[in-house]
Amino acid sequence: MIDPILSAMIIMSVFLIFWSIFLVLNILNLRKIDRLPLNIKKKMKYQPLISVIIPTRNEADRIENCIKTLKKQTYQKLEIIIVDDSTDNTIEVIKKLVGDDKRFKIIKQNKLPKGWVGKSHALQQASKLATGKWILFLDADIALHPTTVENALYYAVEHKSDLLSLIPRLICKTFWEKVIQPIVGGLILLVCPPFLANDPKSKIAFAMGPFILIRKKVFDKVGGYQKIRDKITDDVELARIVKQSGFKITLINGQDALYLRMYRNFKDLWMGWSKNIFLGFTYLYNINSRILRFLIAIGGAFAIFTLITLPFFITAGSGLGALLCGTRFLQLFIFSFSTWAAATFMLAYLHKIYKAYPKYATASFLGGLVVAAIFLNSAIKVLTQKGVIWKGRVYYNKKAPLVK
Repeated sequence: MIDPILSAMIIMSVFLIFWSIFLVLNILNLRKIDRLPLNIKKKMKYQPLISVIIPTRNEADRIENCIKTLKKQTYQKLEIIIVDDSTDNTIEVIKKLVGDDKRFKIIKQNKLPKGWVGKSHALQQASKLATGKWILFLDADIALHPTTVENALYYAVEHKSDLLSLIPRLICKTFWEKVIQPIVGGLILLVCPPFLANDPKSKIAFAMGPFILIRKKVFDKVGGYQKIRDKITDDVELARIVKQSGFKITLINGQDALYLRMYRNFKDLWMGWSKNIFLGFTYLYNINSRILRFLIAIGGAFAIFTLITLPFFITAGSGLGALLCGTRFLQLFIFSFSTWAAATFMLAYLHKIYKAYPKYATASFLGGLVVAAIFLNSAIKVLTQKGVIWKGRVYYNKKAPLVK
């Protein structure tokens, strides 16, 4: 018979080893990739036109920072195309923010064709109107440092990048944002290390949708979003086809230059990540087998719970056992608490270097519990095609395989 105390100590040991490895990997990640500087002294002699494309759908309460910070960019040769498919007053808000700035053009998204995901269709529609040498895809919920566009273009040209994407700084204001978002962000960087995405010899390709700068001729040559029109994780898929076509993709740290607040309450966190967290992983590693996807669904949720949440309950349970049963559980409590405290310190340090929220590291067990549930929910929605609603559209519904 397996000794439960021994089993608990083994779990805690694995927990500590995992977080130690995770800490080292993240430090290596940060050292191996560049950080976009805020001030580049050298100026480009030739300044090409950049076509900025922003898809919007019910972004009335999110779009303000994006437009205001775009208008303040030091790089002025911009044409900004906003393609809207809102059912609220987003267009009225945009027009008020844009004012008389002639660089902005607002268009209405065409009717969604069969087989297209809404965002990909919006981006493809706007790209046909783009006249710049470069296209910059932005999400509506971002904010930019005044020099971000100029410095990103300079970096891409200097490093001969065909697609440049920035890792943003996650802005979180509510409790659930602060305990969930860093965990999801950490998982993304764990399964897709940026230095591997940047390695032309690696098959891993990755980009972050809030900021993708791509050469127009490259975008057209790979077929734009036409080839990936049915993919929810459009950013990952665009990076994949660009890299597979022999072009250079680059993912760098843009936390000083790009700020992103994705979700603003628990419901949005649950629905938003349920839409893409499971498919994002399976797309990343090109996993199409239903059996493998089922195993990943169970294994992924179990791993997240075991490596983030379970150790807290073991520590709390062993503490209670020590109080009620004495020395039998005391040794386990001392070991568990020491292990949990060490791992929490590592997590707090990761929060610090990623400019997140170190004080909320102690509540990570709650975040891990929710993320495990989101991962499982996302997998169920995908595998059963029961559908998840996001911004008025239904995804993964068996009656409408993509959206309706």
